[in-house]
Amino acid sequence: LKDDILQPQPHTKPVTIAPEVIPPSITTFLSQSFNISVDTVDHLWEIMKDLVWTLLSAAEEQADEEASFKIHGHPLGLTARVLYPPVKTCINPECTAWQLGSLLKKEEQRRVVVFTHASGAHPAWSIHLKCRACNTNYHHNYSVKNKTCTYYGGIPSHIQVTEHQFVKLELAMQWIDLMQIVVSAMNCACLYEITQTCSSIERNESWQFLSSLTMREVWDAFVIVSLLDHQQTQRGQLQVPHDGDQKDHYTAAMCACTKQIMTHGQEELPHACYGCMQVYTSPDGTLQSTEVIVTDGVTVGRPCCAIPRCKNPLTTNHRRYCLEHQNLESVCAVEGCGQAVTSDPKTGKLQKACNDPVHVKMEAANTESSHSGKSRTQRNKIVKLNDAMESSMHDLIDKVESIPLQDTNEWYEHEIATGAVHLVQASVTTSTGVSDLAPNEPSNHDNGVPACSGKDAPVKLKAVFHRQCTNNEQLIVRPCGIISGRGTMYHHEAISNVLILVEKIFSLPHAQKLQHMIYDSNCNVLREVESRNIKFFCGMGMCVDAFHHRTKHKASDTFCREWCDMRAYPELLDTNGKFYFNSSIAEQTNVWFGSFHNICWEMTPVKYDFFLDEMILRCNCVTIATLHAQGKYPHHPHTSH
Repeated sequence: LKDDILQPQPHTKPVTIAPEVIPPSITTFLSQSFNISVDTVDHLWEIMKDLVWTLLSAAEEQADEEASFKIHGHPLGLTARVLYPPVKTCINPECTAWQLGSLLKKEEQRRVVVFTHASGAHPAWSIHLKCRACNTNYHHNYSVKNKTCTYYGGIPSHIQVTEHQFVKLELAMQWIDLMQIVVSAMNCACLYEITQTCSSIERNESWQFLSSLTMREVWDAFVIVSLLDHQQTQRGQLQVPHDGDQKDHYTAAMCACTKQIMTHGQEELPHACYGCMQVYTSPDGTLQSTEVIVTDGVTVGRPCCAIPRCKNPLTTNHRRYCLEHQNLESVCAVEGCGQAVTSDPKTGKLQKACNDPVHVKMEAANTESSHSGKSRTQRNKIVKLNDAMESSMHDLIDKVESIPLQDTNEWYEHEIATGAVHLVQASVTTSTGVSDLAPNEPSNHDNGVPACSGKDAPVKLKAVFHRQCTNNEQLIVRPCGIISGRGTMYHHEAISNVLILVEKIFSLPHAQKLQHMIYDSNCNVLREVESRNIKFFCGMGMCVDAFHHRTKHKASDTFCREWCDMRAYPELLDTNGKFYFNSSIAEQTNVWFGSFHNICWEMTPVKYDFFLDEMILRCNCVTIATLHAQGKYPHHPHTSH
């Protein structure tokens, strides 16, 4: 308050001497803060003003304290930060010590480093207390009994990410916020190192653990805070194994979160607001409401088994097949060939093709394409080694650069006359709204025109020489921006899979079938629904979004024009005849969501699902706040009473 006290004083008053009188507002503030009379404040100021005026500010005092511990305390093993468990007595209700309220005694103390948001990394002590009666060991974040860590309620101010490293909650939350704008964990760690270099403890000091930060600590902080936040919402308690590898400690807990979303949906699944719901007057004069969802796919994926529609996880991300289909590693990768692979005569390493000369040339063409960077997959999907890899696959042996991804939109042409083999890549890579047959199947006809009858058409072959990646993520978005759910499309974005996903999500508890679904391939979807008589979608409007209907669908398609035009449904229009709903919201959301590909393209299935679901949950929280500010009244109508 020094500056506020100085301002009303005469300009001739020296700033180094305490004023005789303080302003009335300051007097009143101190009187109310300390519950003393105004006269008492005046008397105390008269007595203490000279001492008070020379005191350090809070920031100066903290810096002075840190300097004192750094110079004099650290060599003696003393630190400004000591992390004790939040409990002083045993909290095990079955323990006799709990019943007596006996004091926990120190069992162990460990040197640790605390990463803070504002002032860098600092040395600290972590104190463990132990109950002598039930042998429960109490740490700062959790208690340990029978090789199980049980976290205390709430989210602690210091998150233990490794045995000797803690992260302040404010810093962990900043990393999570940065991830929402597609900043990788590696970049979070690099940013911290850059901004905190001057504040961090020196590398050559005698403290056992230094201030270096890696992406693994960032990822562990993300996972732990997200899991604790989830348990707090569910009013549960996080329990993880205390033994085994650190990378496996939270796997079961992440699986449980993913299963919760699969069985109950995202928190905002029952959402409604005036951005995605319109109340209108029907022709009979009654008030009606209509709600809309928009769906679209985006290229975000992870390694998966190369067998189409196989959902088994890979044992390691550098393999092509899951454990069930692992025997195919020794079978020729060319489709339709069942011969055993051969070995390289020089290195003895197993090849991926048999001894058929054509198949050998196919593998050679593929290897040349991968090394030269000509593959579309290599150009579009291979990125620098980042945090997603090491944090989610500690067992990755080979460098990721040596393990390319399979391009599903390529094939090989064998010219019989010359024996030459060429690698060909499709000019169109989209698989949006395709039938259940595989997209871009090689055909001996191009654009419907037969090859010249005077020449032998090249034989077209396909092969799986590299790891397969899931095709895309299908998002279901409300026109207001709320993401209702997502689904992983393993092979391609088949319309049958889209229908299954929508029906599954809106059949969950607290969800309700909506009146309209907008999708850029809805004309094909509607034909599928009618041909198979899928009852769930009966009565649901299926329009193509306004942009694709105007620019991508043929005017001669009378079925599409009659049933899939948004203008044919008055409830989708406002009073001026313009579109009430944002039908492009899914594609707009995919611009953000698709950016996560470079972060999670090497994640294991568990980490992949957990990360994407967490990003959706936090994105929805931001959207809800925006909708409140816009006065669109976001609420859950189907669960409110």
